[in-house]
Amino acid sequence: MEIEKRIAALEEENQRLRDDNEKLLDIIAQMKVTLNRLVCHYISEKR
Repeated sequence: MEIEKRIAALEEENQRLRDDNEKLLDIIAQMKVTLNRLVCHYISEKR
């Protein structure tokens, strides 16, 4: 019984970590978009 509880807790933690990972990947993707916009803005401003 104790092992089953431990497995269930680990599975829940694993799912939370997967969710956090997805959120972080989304944030990174948005940061890349923002960075590209800033670079384009900076380059076009320099011309």
